[in-house]
Amino acid sequence: MSLKILVSGDAEGNLASLFKKVEAVNKKAGPFEMLLCVGSFFGPGNLGWQDYKTGRCKVPIPVYILGKLIEYLGHGGWSNEKVRTHVSVLQGRSTRSSCSLLLLRPEFLGGDTCPSSENSPTSRSDNSDRFKISIYSLQNLQALEGNLRWDDSRYPGVDILLTSDWPKGISNRTRASEVRDLEVGSALVSRLALLSRPRYHFCGLHGEHYERTPYRNHQTGAEQAKPVTRFIALGKVGNKEKKKWLYAFNITPLKNMERAELVAQPVGVTEIPFLQEHIEIQGEKKQQFFFDMNAKMEDEGKGKKRKNDGEDSGRKAPVGPCWFCLSSPEVEKHLIVSVGEHSYLALAKGALTPDHVMILPIGHHQCLVNLPEEVSQEIDKFKSALRKMFKKNGKAPVFFERNFKCQHLQLQVVPVIKDDATVVKKEFLDQASSREMDLNEIPSHVPIAQLAVQGQPYFFVETPNKDKLFGRIDKGFPLQFGREVLCCPSLLDMEERADWKACKLSQEEEMEHTKEFRKLFSPFDFTLE
Repeated sequence: MSLKILVSGDAEGNLASLFKKVEAVNKKAGPFEMLLCVGSFFGPGNLGWQDYKTGRCKVPIPVYILGKLIEYLGHGGWSNEKVRTHVSVLQGRSTRSSCSLLLLRPEFLGGDTCPSSENSPTSRSDNSDRFKISIYSLQNLQALEGNLRWDDSRYPGVDILLTSDWPKGISNRTRASEVRDLEVGSALVSRLALLSRPRYHFCGLHGEHYERTPYRNHQTGAEQAKPVTRFIALGKVGNKEKKKWLYAFNITPLKNMERAELVAQPVGVTEIPFLQEHIEIQGEKKQQFFFDMNAKMEDEGKGKKRKNDGEDSGRKAPVGPCWFCLSSPEVEKHLIVSVGEHSYLALAKGALTPDHVMILPIGHHQCLVNLPEEVSQEIDKFKSALRKMFKKNGKAPVFFERNFKCQHLQLQVVPVIKDDATVVKKEFLDQASSREMDLNEIPSHVPIAQLAVQGQPYFFVETPNKDKLFGRIDKGFPLQFGREVLCCPSLLDMEERADWKACKLSQEEEMEHTKEFRKLFSPFDFTLE
């Protein structure tokens, strides 16, 4: 179901001109479901509101505005039923900082389908009850950053973002030289747009009309495609320069669209415009964002220990640069063995043995659960190639993943002597049992996605005989469990190497090991075909 919507720039109290134009457009090209107003609606002195407040003048279609409405209606509430049913406030904040995220829904399904925080959104509808909208009102950026998981494949974005101010840096990576990126707009709005991935972003405040070329919300070649964002800034209502201030468009709510249509990339689409300088707020502790591929880690160069191989202090997955996303400058490229279309093979940092490697997705995917099919299929190709390579050398690989205190999928691959392959399952189950850990054999045909929901910490092992073991992780799980089992006397017999920190090598040594492994793997490397 497609919806017809009107959006206006700052009315600044010029409501007669606004509603006269809206009424004419609605009669000629309507009916429109609603009018969304960005920027300042009432303006200084509130001169144009009184006739609509009393009901003497008619509001032609349902109107949603940004800003504080209660002060214009009186603290006693809505003074007129007709006004109450036709003008609704989207956010009770100051005009300059006000903003709202809208998820359109042609039918009311019950409950709120937008991400939520302490300041829950409200749902409103027009008189016809043809549709309702879910509204997420931004009360503080921290709440949004804690609830909107832009790296979660299940979060598609929102239909419309309304803000009073422009996002800083919006014309970056376009030819729109007339906009001075670092002087116009708000870093807060840039961060909101970066996190929420709106399909449409409307704003006002500066009195300019500017329609930016659509930009992507994913990294090309590294992530699944996501809906593009179309940014439109509108002029002030009735401005003398005749800059466009009323925008009409059709939109099908994302909930009603097929994925292929939703993520279609139009001709000329650009990369995401926001860089670090566009999202930093003055006086705020510096924070990094995954989309800024030129950013440096906050602690780099300050004498603090770098975190590798997913060993961290238990904090939530950061939104900053990832050590394992191939497009990130933080990747230690000297450890890379082979790169496919969706995944790559690299030697492990602090490896147990010289042929201890990892299979990793090129894009930012945290674990095997809900991994895109094309990525999963290519990882299986790497696994098959490694089995063949190790078999030729009298070995057999053990694959394991620890989805706990790590931000990027790392499928560890450690070979054992082929004659010891049958011992692997017994050792993992015995050691898990002795520690009262949850680890059980699962049928080979059962995918992990059926056993763990997104965000569920777990440990997974695939033995050389293709037996699969799975266990949900609770607090206190030993981070080195996989290594400790493989280091036991009945397998690798190298208990002194259970801690990866004790196995670190110099960069020169790592480069030499990578070179040697690349030679071994080359005859089996499908990426070279």
